[in-house]
Amino acid sequence: MKITKYKKTAALLLAAVLTGSLCACEGGGGVEETAYNWSNVAIGGGGYVTGIVYSDTEEGLRYARTDIGGAYRWSSRDTQWVPITDHFGGVNAADWNLIGIESIATDPVEPNRVYIACGTYSTTNGAIICSEDYGETWTQADMPFPMGGNMSGRGVGERLMVNPKNNKQIFYGSRSDGLYVSNDYGKTWEQVTSFPVKGNYFQEKNQIGIMWIEFEPGSGDIYVGVAMKDGACIYRSSDNAASWEALPANTAGMYPMQAEFSENGYLYLCYGDSCGPNAATQNGMVCRYSIADGKFEDITPKCNDGRYGGFSGISVDGSDPNTIVCGTLGFWSKKGENLYRSTDGGVTWTPFFDNTADHYVMDVTEAPWLNWGRETAQTGWWMADVEIDPFDSNVVSWGTGATLYSTTNLTDLGSGTPVTVKFDAHGLEETAIFKVVSTPVQNGSPQLYSIMGDLTGFSHLDVTKRPDDAHFMKVGTADDLAVAWNNGNIAAYTNDDLKQPLRYTTDGGATWNKCAGMPEATAGGKVAISADGSTMVWIAGNIKSSVYFTKDFGATWYISQGMGMGATVFADKLEPNVFYGVCGGTVYVSKDGGANFIATGVNLSENCEIVPSAEKQGFIWVRSGTMLGYSEDYGTTVTYLKDLSVNAIGVGKGEKDGDPMVLYVMGDIQQQGGGIYSTADHGKNWKKLTTDDEGFGNLTPSITGDASIYGRVYFATNGRGIVMGDLAS
Repeated sequence: MKITKYKKTAALLLAAVLTGSLCACEGGGGVEETAYNWSNVAIGGGGYVTGIVYSDTEEGLRYARTDIGGAYRWSSRDTQWVPITDHFGGVNAADWNLIGIESIATDPVEPNRVYIACGTYSTTNGAIICSEDYGETWTQADMPFPMGGNMSGRGVGERLMVNPKNNKQIFYGSRSDGLYVSNDYGKTWEQVTSFPVKGNYFQEKNQIGIMWIEFEPGSGDIYVGVAMKDGACIYRSSDNAASWEALPANTAGMYPMQAEFSENGYLYLCYGDSCGPNAATQNGMVCRYSIADGKFEDITPKCNDGRYGGFSGISVDGSDPNTIVCGTLGFWSKKGENLYRSTDGGVTWTPFFDNTADHYVMDVTEAPWLNWGRETAQTGWWMADVEIDPFDSNVVSWGTGATLYSTTNLTDLGSGTPVTVKFDAHGLEETAIFKVVSTPVQNGSPQLYSIMGDLTGFSHLDVTKRPDDAHFMKVGTADDLAVAWNNGNIAAYTNDDLKQPLRYTTDGGATWNKCAGMPEATAGGKVAISADGSTMVWIAGNIKSSVYFTKDFGATWYISQGMGMGATVFADKLEPNVFYGVCGGTVYVSKDGGANFIATGVNLSENCEIVPSAEKQGFIWVRSGTMLGYSEDYGTTVTYLKDLSVNAIGVGKGEKDGDPMVLYVMGDIQQQGGGIYSTADHGKNWKKLTTDDEGFGNLTPSITGDASIYGRVYFATNGRGIVMGDLAS
């Protein structure tokens, strides 16, 4: 199978940063590589953390996997999660699908070794990447089958596992092609032809296949969990995968989603009648299997908490083989999923909450938006994985559909002292961003606004701090976003609410208001706001809708004249009465506040973008398909630049007062390779800001410079949050 070396050596990277590379281009300009420091706008998770993997060998070493946002390693030195798969993806990159993580395995013998199964969807084949330095550099083995990091059953146990008695040997359980093995530290792989089944349970048309692999601590026997409809879901090999036997069948229609061995001879398992998370479990159970007796025992927690649904995560305390923690899946209580702890091997359980009292407290002071408008945050939903720190019995961690939590005093559960649950996604950013907008900070206005999947969006008063609950939009699936350039406290977003598809703020996002009325009962649409915030222009999500404008936040609406259906409108940054529009490929301009639009005679593609600049009146940047141009006369004429291809454009503050605004683009300039670029002189010279190792996964075509900080750029990703770049000092 194909092996690819990823990531340049540190020496080569340093040389590239220090020397740069300047390539001659038409017109005398060039492309210069410029050193940038990359981080994230702080949110705090935002997406599905599907698994957590602790090292049993090295204290403090743990990894997290997400469904569309890559893998992370915890840095004890920096006390935050560090992304370790950002070399995937980028502008027009073919490997963006590998940013979804199916499984992670850490080596129990040499903890510097780590393995990751990569593949978001089944549209293309996946890969297994291998590292000998904790994920700093990787080799890649392309696999002959797809994976499903963002598909049904993505929260089951770890399909990758290192043999603790021979750490050259790694097993991987696929969804569709059975069991695979590598005998050379993951360099090459072959199918284990002796393994008898591939799994016959499909969920949402997705084959679940093998769900987990575990090694029994004493004998080294291999146990494999497979999604089989008849209940014969667990297979064992006592001869290193040469032959297999099925354990006694469990209840048909129950799937053992996760399993873990104790040191005293038991295999603990949690079950659901689906493999989650989209198709929620309706029923489930917790069992333990006695290796000595060869029998299963039902130890399902019964704690008078009203539980329904199934179970997913289960973990055994590394310091006490009789102590187990498990979690629910599909229990949509007002408090979230429940967790249970047993200190007697599952004979009795103590819950985090029951029908009489809560035995825990949530502490989300470091990410207060997680309160989500409630008095206290939930424990989370889609709680797929639950893991006890093998070196600290007080710490249990679990991923949710929005973030990651950990306890600080688990052993107090049942003592009368509540367990404290804290936000634990420092540095882990996994949101799907739709659009980012920056305007000059003044009168306490936000640094940045954003809209995104699942969470609607935020107004970020400080991009280095996670937003509070008040500046969390919360309501609806957002479609578009606009902010008044000269009054950043005024903004609006459209969403999927048929009755109230447009909401606005006049206080920087502390409150979001419904419009007094809407001219159409149509969800979504596009919005633009004049430079001073006095006028909003709205085009409904219906392609047959007219262009409307209001000067009193929706108390009265008027139909704009001059453009047809399916238009898009952009606000000028300097002149409050000027708007630009595109309709049917034709550029229009309004100089009377959106009342009338007049065609300029310039034509653009349907996939186009107009970004007005604040450097002088009438100056706009134009993206027509992948072509880039600019106009200095309100779009009457356009000058196109040569030898480039761009997907998104945005402007930011110039270096000095009076300088042109810096243009930032996603694209490829002079065939230097896809990435993030900037120009401060209208395209005469360019800087490439990203390296080949800085792909950041699947990018969304939205980019903007910071309107107040020279050199800072923000761009959107589909899974890696809002990436923020600053000039390296």
